[in-house]
Amino acid sequence: MNSLDVYLSPCRSPGILSAKIWIRDGSRADPINKKGLHSLLGSLLIRGCGPYNNLQLADLVEGLGAVLLSETYEDGIMISLKCTEEGSNDLLPLLKWIILEPRLEKEQIDLERQLSIQAINRQKENQFIVALNKWKEIAYQNHPYSQEVIGSIKDLKTITRSDLTSISEKILSRQKVIVISGSLPANIDTYVKDLKVMNHNPNKKMGKSISDDFKKANNFNADKSIVITPQDTKQVVIILGSTTIPHSHPDDIALRILSCHLGSGMSSVLFNILREEKGLTYDVGIYYPVRELNAPFIIHASSSKDKAMETLILIRKCWNNLQYSLLSNEELKLAKSKFQYNYANNSQTISQRAERKAHLIGLNIDENYDLEILKLIDSITKEDIIRVSDLYLKWPILSLCGPENKLNQLRDFWIENYN
Repeated sequence: MNSLDVYLSPCRSPGILSAKIWIRDGSRADPINKKGLHSLLGSLLIRGCGPYNNLQLADLVEGLGAVLLSETYEDGIMISLKCTEEGSNDLLPLLKWIILEPRLEKEQIDLERQLSIQAINRQKENQFIVALNKWKEIAYQNHPYSQEVIGSIKDLKTITRSDLTSISEKILSRQKVIVISGSLPANIDTYVKDLKVMNHNPNKKMGKSISDDFKKANNFNADKSIVITPQDTKQVVIILGSTTIPHSHPDDIALRILSCHLGSGMSSVLFNILREEKGLTYDVGIYYPVRELNAPFIIHASSSKDKAMETLILIRKCWNNLQYSLLSNEELKLAKSKFQYNYANNSQTISQRAERKAHLIGLNIDENYDLEILKLIDSITKEDIIRVSDLYLKWPILSLCGPENKLNQLRDFWIENYN
């Protein structure tokens, strides 16, 4: 794939335009001892670029009623611009400046660094994030997905402007995708031609990702399948799951249908059993994000310490049932309907559609992937659900966060009953 691809998706909208830039490789490409480098860079890309310092850029964007945002993920950085068609003449040129000439001014670096450190400190008070991060450490081990996107306080303090400048220059040779959707201006071709100056290596093929060699272990022993994080609280957060497959894998659709069956809506299995029937949890659900490599498939729940044991027993039972208990015809039909609804719900706005397209192409997946998947839904059988469960969900890892005495009891139960 070329280092830059620009896609135009004109569609009817009330004079609104949405532009998305996906830059390949996010936190997974952070160098050793520089965790948080890409997250910090992602924030700084929209804090001054080309002829605009931070205040000038903010005045330009806000003065035209537009929105400019940046989000860093494991697999890449997403820059989002939403504006009116009239304002696009002044704002679309920013897409080029953001990539070619980020300012990376010292005061902005110091500010964003401090904001990142504050966010990390806040995360330490969030039991779910604490438990999830510990789960990733043991599930992914030395894989780049094991680290938190925002990085670590220790590493953030060591990141210099030179580090940021070096990584921003490498963006020029990375795969980049730009999708512009909505009410496009009449002179959009002029902007596209201008953007092409970023395509320094039009014939360059993308090399293998730094993470492509990661392989999922075949099994785990019980002692290494659990991690506990004591906190002086009255509730227990339970994170149970496995690393699975990339979004592009043919089995992904079956896992997503399964995730809808388990955790989508008030009719889902987990909600009905753990909340409606037993009243055991404050919240419960499935976490199965889109990833270029091995995505996590996780059941998460929060329970009081008095009900934590019963909650874990039921979650473990639900998980084990996935390998041998067939869904009924009604359950499978409902799960597929939820899958289709989620797709439609996430494709309502021009911003959602542009982001999804940029994300897919940025992950080297065909832009028509979703349409092809929707055609395949009817072909997924109950036996397919069992097969993928046995392949990818057989050896789960458990992360617990809560009062130490209760965690020790839960750990003993887990180790005794793991197999």
